[in-house]
Amino acid sequence: MQSILNKQQLISAVVLVVALFIFPTQYLMSQGVKPVQGGFLLQNGSDTLTIERYTRKGNTLEGRVLVRNQVPFVYKAAIKNNKAIERISIEVLQRGAPEGAAPQQEAILVFKGDSIYSISKKGQNTERDTIKTSTGAMTYHPNLPMLSLLEQIVIRARTMGGNKVELPVFLLSSKGQTIQVPVNFSHKDSAHLTLGNVSIHLKVSEDGKILSGKTSNGQTIKRLEKIPDAAFATHPPDYSAPPGAPYTAEDVRIQTKAGHVLAGTLTIPKNAVKPVPVVVTITGSSPQDRDHNTPFGGDYRIFRQLADELGRNGVAVLRMDDRGVGKSTGNFESATTPERADDIREGIAFVKQHKAIDKNRVALVGLSEGGMIAPMIAKTNSTLNGIVIMAGPASTGKDILKYQLLNSLDQSKEISQEKKEEAFQQAMKEYTKEAENNPWLRYFLTYDPLATAKQVKQVPVLILQGTTDKNVPPGDAKELEKAFKQAGNKDVTLKMFNNFNHVFLHDPNGNPKNYQNLKSFEVSPEVLQTIIGWVVDKTNAK
Repeated sequence: MQSILNKQQLISAVVLVVALFIFPTQYLMSQGVKPVQGGFLLQNGSDTLTIERYTRKGNTLEGRVLVRNQVPFVYKAAIKNNKAIERISIEVLQRGAPEGAAPQQEAILVFKGDSIYSISKKGQNTERDTIKTSTGAMTYHPNLPMLSLLEQIVIRARTMGGNKVELPVFLLSSKGQTIQVPVNFSHKDSAHLTLGNVSIHLKVSEDGKILSGKTSNGQTIKRLEKIPDAAFATHPPDYSAPPGAPYTAEDVRIQTKAGHVLAGTLTIPKNAVKPVPVVVTITGSSPQDRDHNTPFGGDYRIFRQLADELGRNGVAVLRMDDRGVGKSTGNFESATTPERADDIREGIAFVKQHKAIDKNRVALVGLSEGGMIAPMIAKTNSTLNGIVIMAGPASTGKDILKYQLLNSLDQSKEISQEKKEEAFQQAMKEYTKEAENNPWLRYFLTYDPLATAKQVKQVPVLILQGTTDKNVPPGDAKELEKAFKQAGNKDVTLKMFNNFNHVFLHDPNGNPKNYQNLKSFEVSPEVLQTIIGWVVDKTNAK
């Protein structure tokens, strides 16, 4: 399963941002104060990771950030006279949305004394929370850099005086932890600070303005005085077939019995003998588009890769945006796993009615929670030609969360060993409390995938698992294999991929926090060919 976010973590993701906040007049007017404008590029070699443009005027700071391959977001902050952040709001925009369109998600943080008051809004859902921090805390998002906030930390440190200062910083990531950040000014034009596990060396002006920088994970910061509007242009994803592809790509809209519409792409081989077999893909637990593009994890599009390769091997593929994501309507946040399974059933019914598809040759490929959904469907649909379970859990959600939390704590350098057990117990209490008002989480915590697997007796099963998966225990794959075989299923195959992580990228460490630093987000031919060979074999067997 992909990491589960609670209310505090929702703040971190900027995949839910700050409710539009009306700043007091004294912050907005700032009459007579000349605005400071500029921008930053965050790069890894020649690869630009983020583009940011900001304006600082008086006690206000606002900007716009575009993360590579992701939607843009805008932010506004009110700054106290001591240069600390008083309020910050963030709005996540929709890719390709027209000017003035409503944000996809919103959030707001208000810093007051040793507390942070938060409001998060997505669709019709609004949540409020209070988070403890340290008085005078600054804020920063290490995995989704707003570099003007990093600059604000340096400016604040300059005003505190001295060559070495330490100030609290509330990290908009993980569980919203406040850490003490040392800032060292070795020279008038240089500063060094450490945020979490990353050390940052900066060239700065006398008043603290960042001129350039380097990080310990190999990224560089470049300052630009002007960034044109064209740099922030975003367009809807292109799901068309690439030039010369031996398949077509149809945009589809599926009206569901529940009332929402599922948007997707159906790729169909051109020269294969019609009707052709088809695969329906199933995404993981966090909101995903039809390509299974993972936010802030690079250009990862496993289902697009899979559709391309299967299309070249005579197999059609239907991949769909999750409800409430991309061009699909509905509410993702309120959907339980069985309701997500119903969406896939709607997709199966749709392809079976398509004139180019052989309704008797249908297979499913599910990743993470998708690997949990596929057996749910196979349990009640023995006509399927096969299901591929990629990193699907055998454990209950409660045990999955324990596994994720313990892995995260084990790799954290921010929490002392003696505090880790306390942090773990507190986190589990928070999940249990959150489940009271979260139907998806409530179902997930107690659902037993093995009980379902033991009822899939006739549908062939392929189980794939990476050995460095830090979201689902690698041992779960063998438990699933055992459960399917106990049901009397005689066609069960398990394949383990050494040093592959939860999303089937080569990754000896497997820590999700390091995904953005991986060298490649292309799923290897080894994984793809395993799926393709198996699917082609099974869809031609009946």
